[in-house]
Amino acid sequence: ALRALPGQWKLKYGYSPVLAETFSDIEQFEGTCYKAAGWEALGLTQGFARHRMDYYQPHGRPKKLWIKPLNRNARRILTGMDLPPAYRKALNTQSPERDLPLKRGQLESLQGYLTEHFKDPRRNNRSFRVSSLLVIVARALFGGRDNLAAIQRYGQFLTPSQREWLGLPRKKNAKGRKVPSYTALRNLLIQIDPQAFASCLSGWLQANLGTLPRALAIDGKWIRDRALSVCLSDHESGAPVAVDFAANKPKSEAHKREGEQTVALRLYQKCELKNATVTGDALNNNKAQAAAILKARGDYFLQLKDENRHAYKAAAKIAETSPFLPISNKSIRATDASTSEQ
Repeated sequence: ALRALPGQWKLKYGYSPVLAETFSDIEQFEGTCYKAAGWEALGLTQGFARHRMDYYQPHGRPKKLWIKPLNRNARRILTGMDLPPAYRKALNTQSPERDLPLKRGQLESLQGYLTEHFKDPRRNNRSFRVSSLLVIVARALFGGRDNLAAIQRYGQFLTPSQREWLGLPRKKNAKGRKVPSYTALRNLLIQIDPQAFASCLSGWLQANLGTLPRALAIDGKWIRDRALSVCLSDHESGAPVAVDFAANKPKSEAHKREGEQTVALRLYQKCELKNATVTGDALNNNKAQAAAILKARGDYFLQLKDENRHAYKAAAKIAETSPFLPISNKSIRATDASTSEQ
């Protein structure tokens, strides 16, 4: 079956795979047949199963991962800067990983702003400029990445031109420019002040985006249960307008960690929300949030669930006597006419 796979795959998809992977259940099998057939064991999975798209649930039964190259140049092909022409049909050009909506001028403007307003906390290992790393982190967060591995992978998809714009260092004895590793990003992020980073991002966004859009969405994301980012984004384009981070404080019984609502209140204080309508989920539906939005001269449209019984009943009662959307006179006349006929 494995010998027939490359030819059949190419016949259907137009290119040949260079690597095969499979899993074995360590509780039932040793994987002896895979080892005898030349497969290489890479290690164990973390014991999660996909529940929905991009959502996983732990099941506590890790599997052993096996790989087998189908091409003697598999490693070179998969780790190269560009895929050979014969394999480019495998690229998903519509992948969000390849999306970088900032133009060159905007990219350089953000990097210059960070260079001027953000101090590098690192003492050693500065092969990557702090502004270059933070631009990659910012773009990945704006694009919805919620863990460090996804942020690092986002950086790997930067084109050669974008790597040059960011001033990433050149590779030794090779063409092209390096992208930061997982360790390089982690070493920086554990040392920076999230509040200072958020202040720089919001300052640059406010200076470059001008008047805020009419409809904005507030949302928060936890990054590996260690850092909380809250972003105010344009409904139509998804472009960020302002961003803030929870204070980097340990979670303990004596010291509560900042949550999404606290960070959102601080974010509203920094923004001018005139002529803007802020939407949010039920977590953001409380008096403090509503008051903060109104104080910033904005309007709000917040989700209400029946867990908040008093507010839900009051809203349902109002909806019974006053329709949420206005009814045109034409619709009323048509209804009256059909009623009189009956």
